[in-house]
Amino acid sequence: MEDVQHESVYVAPAHDAARIEVFRSASIPSAVANLAIPTVISQLVTMIYNVTDTFFVGQLGDPRKVAAVSLVMPAYTMLTAIANLFGVGGSSVISRFLGSGQPAKAKQTSSFCLISAIFVAAIFSILAFFFQGPLLLLLGANQETYDFASNYIIWVLVIGGIPTVMGMLFGHLVRSEGGARQASIGMSFGGILNIILDPIFIFTLGLEVKGAAIATMISNCAAVCYFLVYLAHKKGKTIISFVPRKLDHEFSIAAKVVSVGLPASLQNILSLTSNTVLNNLTAKYGSAALAAIGIAKKIDMLPMNVTMGISQGVLPFIGYNYGAKRYDRVHEVNKFTRIVAVCFSLFCILIFELFAEPIVRLFINDPETVRLGASFLRILCLMTPMMAISYLITTMFQATGQGKRALTISVFRKTTIDVPLMFLMDRLIPLYGLMTVQPIVDTLSVGLAFALYRDFSKKLDAQTDQEK
Repeated sequence: MEDVQHESVYVAPAHDAARIEVFRSASIPSAVANLAIPTVISQLVTMIYNVTDTFFVGQLGDPRKVAAVSLVMPAYTMLTAIANLFGVGGSSVISRFLGSGQPAKAKQTSSFCLISAIFVAAIFSILAFFFQGPLLLLLGANQETYDFASNYIIWVLVIGGIPTVMGMLFGHLVRSEGGARQASIGMSFGGILNIILDPIFIFTLGLEVKGAAIATMISNCAAVCYFLVYLAHKKGKTIISFVPRKLDHEFSIAAKVVSVGLPASLQNILSLTSNTVLNNLTAKYGSAALAAIGIAKKIDMLPMNVTMGISQGVLPFIGYNYGAKRYDRVHEVNKFTRIVAVCFSLFCILIFELFAEPIVRLFINDPETVRLGASFLRILCLMTPMMAISYLITTMFQATGQGKRALTISVFRKTTIDVPLMFLMDRLIPLYGLMTVQPIVDTLSVGLAFALYRDFSKKLDAQTDQEK
């Protein structure tokens, strides 16, 4: 009863009410533009600053150093996994609580997510410090790359672990209450700063790979500072809070967050496993091959990042309308975003197929690395439309609390299918066969995603009929 009384007197500030109105009544194209464009921009800036390290390190002309940065990226994925566990899960739960008129529980959810993420990120950073040797060997480091990769891990994973997680988490939580533009500014601020700092630390100060890592760490800290200032300015006008409240409800909230966030997090963890296997299988072909795969995969992240931006932008929209039982808007936004993402993916395929060599050459001028990287890119990009569809359907499941369905797609896409295929294809077509695995997996996973979506869609239609 206490919860109901507390929530009944909640009145959103006028500017926040305008944000919520986008969820409630804006046309689907208008809502997607309002929510997804800022998020796509922030994702592209994030992609650019992730690629920036590889780009500037590549200007040193040493494939070993590019390979070292590429080797650490799978471990960096663990920080994204932690952020997604509490960010995607928290965003989904918060938006559904807001949609069903329960802002007090939305605030409880935000405090649980923030405190839990700090604790888990701290544990991960400590483990990365004490076990960096075995971790690097597991990731595929050798005598040529070990020292470079070790410097990168210390600054990005150990010292910069908590700010990296918190920057991403704040972005998710701010979007969950309709602040897509503010989340975009925060994420973009850190990315732009990293682009500025990288050449200073790498070349001017002569720190090379270590400098790239320090620049990334400082940039992530700066993004966190932006969000803290933003929340301080909005004190009393936001559901985002560090203060634990009503701990008797925390366990049920934690279960809701984890049920949605775990599939998103597991997808990152399984990607870590897949990339580790890929790096180890590629390492036997030399540093040029390893550097080429690292570059090709980062370039191929463009359509993926746009899809992620769209999905993260509309996730609160889907969650809010699902909580408000506006299932027609859930269907409509899913169809519209699917069309947009597929069209952009097709455009990327055209560009990558036509201009693979000059694009790869932007990162490094080593002839062998360019030759391999261009070939890899042309293969990798082929099924990005399938990836986009699969990812958007997974996001819809996350937003509506369908954790098991999202988990099924995530586990199917990573490790279950792709790891055995890597060994098989590498044996059938040495080195180049490794690049065919992801297109094969994306094609298979979209079939599973559509099957799960069709079943869920029928249930939504039945619920809609009951409401009428």
